[in-house]
Amino acid sequence: MRSYPPEPWHLRGEFLAGIFLVPTSELPAYVWAQIPSAARPLALGGRAIVAVAAVRYTPGGVLEYDELLVAVPTIQRRRLALTIPQIWVTSPASRAGGRALWGIPKELMTTRRAAAGRRLRVRHRAEDRAVLAELDGAATIDLPGTWTLPLPTLQRRPGGGVIRSSNSVRGRMHLARTAWTFGSSLSWLGGRRPALSAALTGAAIVFGTRVER
Repeated sequence: MRSYPPEPWHLRGEFLAGIFLVPTSELPAYVWAQIPSAARPLALGGRAIVAVAAVRYTPGGVLEYDELLVAVPTIQRRRLALTIPQIWVTSPASRAGGRALWGIPKELMTTRRAAAGRRLRVRHRAEDRAVLAELDGAATIDLPGTWTLPLPTLQRRPGGGVIRSSNSVRGRMHLARTAWTFGSSLSWLGGRRPALSAALTGAAIVFGTRVER
């Protein structure tokens, strides 16, 4: 008997993310290893776009948990998608389902959060207690309307091939400020400052509506 919900997953949540520009030559080998061989990172002037997000999936969805993820926009045969080379969650069910359904290499972590108004402070630790990331951030400017964003993923399939999943998120968008400190498996991002930060609140997420395996 499987320990995770069937696809698609309907989730509710809050996102706080920083967008970094990292020279492609400085992407570590284990990030390249997760990018399908026929795909390439989306780059601006030789710098790959790398998003790091702290997510809390809240009541109202099929699962509730915290997540820390790294996403790299990639292009394969003129199709744009997100490849997730590193990701940690606080839910064993999410870990099992992410790996089995969509080839997302989820690991387990623990999270400590402190929120006051729009400000969020959060610390993520790996299973060995090493600090992965510390975030101090806040939404600053509200953008008008409700935003719907496609978030297709493209992942290596264990044993060969790829898994492409159609996903979407709908919520209220905000510009934000974020200050990150990275360690352990994310030390390759250490000392970098985000080029842009954003928050998404009151979000409805649908993951795995159409999946190509």
